[in-house]
Amino acid sequence: MRESSTRRRELAVTAGFLALVFLPYIGKAYHNDEPFFLAAARQVLIDPLHPLAFDFTWYGRVMPAAQINTTPPLLFYLLALALKLTGGAEWAMRLSLFPLDLAAAAALYLLAARFLAKPLLPTLIVIATPAYLINMNHLMPEKLAGALGFWGLYAAVRWADGEKKWFAAAAGLLAAAILSKYNAALFVGPAAVYAWRRGLPARRVALLCLLAAAPAAALVVFYYFFEPDLIARFSSVAAGAQTSWWSSGSHRLRSFLAFIGGCGVVTAAWPFLASRSRTILAAALASLVLFLPALDLPVAVRLVDRLAGMIFACGALLALGGAFSAQSRRARGWPLWASWLAAAGLFQFFYWSIMARMTLFMLPPLIFLMAERFEASWGPKRLESLYLASLAAALALSLPLAFVDARYAAAQREFSRQVASDYLAKGRRVWYSGYMGLSYYLGGAGAQGLDAARGGWDLARPGDAVVVLGMNSAHLRPSRRLLVNTATSTLSCPVPLRLMSGWTGEGGFYSNLSGFLPYSLSTEPLEEFTVVELK
Repeated sequence: MRESSTRRRELAVTAGFLALVFLPYIGKAYHNDEPFFLAAARQVLIDPLHPLAFDFTWYGRVMPAAQINTTPPLLFYLLALALKLTGGAEWAMRLSLFPLDLAAAAALYLLAARFLAKPLLPTLIVIATPAYLINMNHLMPEKLAGALGFWGLYAAVRWADGEKKWFAAAAGLLAAAILSKYNAALFVGPAAVYAWRRGLPARRVALLCLLAAAPAAALVVFYYFFEPDLIARFSSVAAGAQTSWWSSGSHRLRSFLAFIGGCGVVTAAWPFLASRSRTILAAALASLVLFLPALDLPVAVRLVDRLAGMIFACGALLALGGAFSAQSRRARGWPLWASWLAAAGLFQFFYWSIMARMTLFMLPPLIFLMAERFEASWGPKRLESLYLASLAAALALSLPLAFVDARYAAAQREFSRQVASDYLAKGRRVWYSGYMGLSYYLGGAGAQGLDAARGGWDLARPGDAVVVLGMNSAHLRPSRRLLVNTATSTLSCPVPLRLMSGWTGEGGFYSNLSGFLPYSLSTEPLEEFTVVELK
């Protein structure tokens, strides 16, 4: 009775903490890939059976949505319902899906509570990390896949621990998670490994995997025969991740390690407290070699970014090595945490350009496993001090990063509205080459995206205006000399952190193609806005 009362109280604290750090950004402008998912949701409201039967401007081309999409359709229908209920206002849409955030946080706490004596603070630390706090606040597949996947794992653990009634819930929730995001298949592995290690019959474990994977497998078969563009998109994404200029082994390994360390904060710090000096020295030397200038891509790397990458990578190496050490293998939750970590790490390399979103799913098992190790060797007071200091450190980094990100998103919305007022409202035609929030707000106001397949800048005529961004742009260039007037403004921010670096830094939170760090220490502009008026 006392334990259940504690669980209820700590679940309430978890929910309150989540609201405290998420709700200040409830009105955040639509950002990143949200405009595409919202466009698919609007298409569902028009034609529910064909959610991808529309064109969308993407990287400077107007393309069929099926040639862009790499996501299963479940999120589209959920967003469509939210649009129907709310009308699409940012605060209302985010608030309508906030129950998913509460569900994901509750599942993480309950998972941690199966193996940790003190699960509350480690759970809050996971939520406070930059990868979790920023990514899970988006209207994107990670939100739905996380809520369903975490609960699917929790149900699988309850089933594996002898509660047979949880089998159907585990299979159904895991299947729904994969229908939210294909990479959520990573949750099936740890569920199966934990059940097998608990002595469940191989046939039952195999049945769980089959039921979890079957709906998504059937969907892929359907796409193969009736939506070949979607299959082609999967193939092109995989090929691009392996053959592009930014796919060098050193850059991929740098970003893999730097994102694990930097996106988790404690994942770069805690391992130093649990490692021997010899191990720390070996990890430091390995990081030093990995970040030597000889292994740079053909772009300049600032010293501060190189040092940050080395520190993050060193911590990540220690964390990953410690996760599979003899001491960690003695932890009761090790079969679940280690297999979860391994599965998430493996999926990083299928679509590695969105590493922060995949690192999001590596952080819970890594942090909970380290917490379980600390519980075995540290006293309660010392451990609580560590947790509280770690939570404060994570928030001290994540909240400013979230502020910078929200400022950037809001600036694209405000700039789009100003352009609409100055040009579109006066009957002038406007073209744009950017994406993310710019395409949503400016496109929604009546502007058109430049289409490289139809001539790019040649589509613009005298009297038209073309909006060009310094960083978040398709980087289309005119094919001929043009007579123009230009007006340029820059967006600054006093917080010296940048999730995306467009000029000198290595910040690549939304795509590590542009940098091996999840964020950079920098005062460079957040964005540069240019309006080009053709004479």
